[in-house]
Amino acid sequence: MIVARLNERLEVEGKTDIAVDTVGAGKGEIVIVTTGSAGRRAGTLQNSVVDASIVGIVDTVETDGQVEV
Repeated sequence: MIVARLNERLEVEGKTDIAVDTVGAGKGEIVIVTTGSAGRRAGTLQNSVVDASIVGIVDTVETDGQVEV
């Protein structure tokens, strides 16, 4: 899945990456991504050549007392 970093206002910031989806996320969902050796340890990817994995789906984001999503 193609993923992009978001800032605290949920605006795209920086470059996009490709991550293996281990949780069944859908298009447009906010996700948690782990990289490096931790990315390979997600799910059943221990022996795979993976650098980034999606390990969670975010339900809500709260900043300065305001709830988003």
